[in-house]
Amino acid sequence: MSSDVVCASPQQMEMYNSSVYTCALFFNLFIAICSIILIVLAIRKLLMESIINVSTRMFLIVGLLCCALHQQAYIVLRIQVIYQVFFKLNEPCNLYYKSYDCKYVTFSLVAGNTGMIFIQSAMTIDRIFATIFSKFWPTLKYWPGVVLSCFMIGCNIANVNLIFWNDPLTDYVPTCGQFPPHSVARFTSFLEVGLYMSIAHMVINIVILGINVKQDRQQRLVSTHDQSKSSFNVNQRYQSREKLKSTQAIFLLSMSQFIACFLYTVFTQVYLKFQHDLTPLQGGLALALTYTTPYACCAIPSLILFTLSFIKNQRLRNIESMRSQTETGDEYIQKIKKLWEKS
Repeated sequence: MSSDVVCASPQQMEMYNSSVYTCALFFNLFIAICSIILIVLAIRKLLMESIINVSTRMFLIVGLLCCALHQQAYIVLRIQVIYQVFFKLNEPCNLYYKSYDCKYVTFSLVAGNTGMIFIQSAMTIDRIFATIFSKFWPTLKYWPGVVLSCFMIGCNIANVNLIFWNDPLTDYVPTCGQFPPHSVARFTSFLEVGLYMSIAHMVINIVILGINVKQDRQQRLVSTHDQSKSSFNVNQRYQSREKLKSTQAIFLLSMSQFIACFLYTVFTQVYLKFQHDLTPLQGGLALALTYTTPYACCAIPSLILFTLSFIKNQRLRNIESMRSQTETGDEYIQKIKKLWEKS
């Protein structure tokens, strides 16, 4: 591989001079900054709320940190290109980057993408064990989150190193977001594996959601029977509802991550297949406008904020409706029961 300096072609200079491409870059930057703000708000909300269990909150926070890792690298990447557009167009032989100089940005982009997939695996494994060992698993508190998160982070680090294994990083690339040629094949292979993993996560979580809904209904029947005997078991009812809420939250997040992974995998494979048939301007616009991870990193924290707020507001409305009425002791117990069933 040649280590000579590479100059931008006239077609590439057309891309850099395009006002449409420049607007797309600023749009990318805006989306990335918005996602960082949403990620911070979502992490703060998860640290303050106790609607779902500690382990699940830990997985969600680690997943958001993976998003943040990707997005801060993406912001650096976009600022680099914007700087090129405004200050380096008169130096066409100084626009390319050596792959080694892009190592931090490229590794962070990949680690962020793959990390979200691995954390999805951790959440799914946690839900499996929480369903199988429904009484024992809650007693472990935050330990499942700690162990599984650390394990998946280790897997992610090993996976990223495997993707770039033996790559000398001596090639020149027009932007740091472009993958080093030596590592493209391994990265594409992992994208395919990641897609299959996401499909498996979806199927497993659908099954677990069905099992948890069935268990919750059974618990309601038991609670109703016990209540008639004045022995309503609040602790069991709470654990049943907490487990169901965690499963529902993870199901929604798995759905969004599955869609993001599917679109990202399909787009990347199509782009790599047809990139040589595109002009640099067409390829640049395709990457700038249809790269799905920044949108996913906006959608996931937004979904977390919406889900937590919805559950909290629903509880508050139920409590307020109870306070607005005067009732006997038996009627109050009936309201408590209905509140448990709705929460």
